[in-house]
Amino acid sequence: MDTAESDTVINIGMWLPISLETLQVTHSIPMSIPQDPRQNAAEYYDKFAMPPPGDVDFYRSRVTQHSRVLELGCGTGRVLVPLAQAAGSLQGLDYSPAMLEICERNRDAAGVDATRATAEFADITDFDLTGRMPKFDLIIAPFRVMQNLETDQQVGGLMRCIKKHLAPGGKAILNTFCPRGGPDVIKAFWDSRDGSKPAWSQPDGEETVELTDLCTRYREDPLIVYPELCYRRYDVSRQQIDEATLKIAMRVWYPEQLLGLIESHGFEITERFGGYQGESWRKGSELVVVFSHGSP
Repeated sequence: MDTAESDTVINIGMWLPISLETLQVTHSIPMSIPQDPRQNAAEYYDKFAMPPPGDVDFYRSRVTQHSRVLELGCGTGRVLVPLAQAAGSLQGLDYSPAMLEICERNRDAAGVDATRATAEFADITDFDLTGRMPKFDLIIAPFRVMQNLETDQQVGGLMRCIKKHLAPGGKAILNTFCPRGGPDVIKAFWDSRDGSKPAWSQPDGEETVELTDLCTRYREDPLIVYPELCYRRYDVSRQQIDEATLKIAMRVWYPEQLLGLIESHGFEITERFGGYQGESWRKGSELVVVFSHGSP
């Protein structure tokens, strides 16, 4: 594996999305939902997630004080809260009650009014807000959210929901990481991650938090990696005092696959970038695609 491939693939281990978040909180959470797999790791994600550089500023530059924004997979409010301060209104959706609780807390701490930023529990592949709110000027799914969707049925549901909720003249933005090399290169990287060494270590007051990661399995065609992330907290004497493990799915999207998916659902691609800081397409660590309704 050459250096360029290694650097980019390593990014997928450091910046994994963990969302699929209710701010005013409309916790209309069905009693039958499965146990929240993000519950134990939500606090760690909120504090230590490493998103692609510049994404919040990128989204902020695309809204005005009159914009209606929908964020799919809003997590703990990392993008939702600052973007709500620039937009007219922001609606967030997420499938993790634990993330939503933190999102509400972050909103209140930032002094963002509940009439300006709301969010609710929902499946981003199957929702309908059209009966109770207008369509949106901007729809976003930051931090590689769509890579959490494993099946074509889920991905198709996401795209249909975007089409249904995007206002005429509005824009939508999807983001995945940009893979360098084929499936064998990606699998070789994850095969080298056995969880024995920390991917990173961060101080947290007098304590230290470390993340280890490994891949438990793969699925082929399309390639889906199933990482297992383990956060461990240590006190000043290096005694472990807490641990939280998160198991996720991460579907790999190659550039032409992502463009083809968007166009196949009748959208017109208006811009594409290799990152959130103006990187050229396929030259950065990210795939960022801006699109709108296609011509009739």
